[in-house]
Amino acid sequence: MRVQASPFVTRKHHIPDPCDDGKGYCWVSVILLPDAKNGTYSDEAIMLFVIRKCKDGQTAMTHQPLHGLGDHCISLPVKWNTPRQNLRTVRDQAAALASWWLVQIRENRVTIDQEMVFDNRTMGGFKNMLDVIPPEWEKPEYSD
Repeated sequence: MRVQASPFVTRKHHIPDPCDDGKGYCWVSVILLPDAKNGTYSDEAIMLFVIRKCKDGQTAMTHQPLHGLGDHCISLPVKWNTPRQNLRTVRDQAAALASWWLVQIRENRVTIDQEMVFDNRTMGGFKNMLDVIPPEWEKPEYSD
């Protein structure tokens, strides 16, 4: 599977997400508040906002991530199980993945690359900066 940089980083490297042309994935995106730019909110507060929006169904589902394109959002990859998968299930999976990332943030394993999330730039320059998620972190399998 081809990968691209996610908005989550370890000390030096971005965590990989599936490439946006990866079949079998959709992206659940949460638009962030405009005043969240420039470190106004902590990474933890941003993820709590993302979780709430996923649970409330206030998301956009696309075939590519919107973070890094100047859309001020965080996009989470979720595998499609079937062509007619229940959209509520997809949002619930995105909320669970966001909750998983919140734990990683609270344990100081990752941070959000707020430059990627809030600045309009492409993600092509990140391809040599990817890190792997250690298996002991137990990332949900529907979000490989």
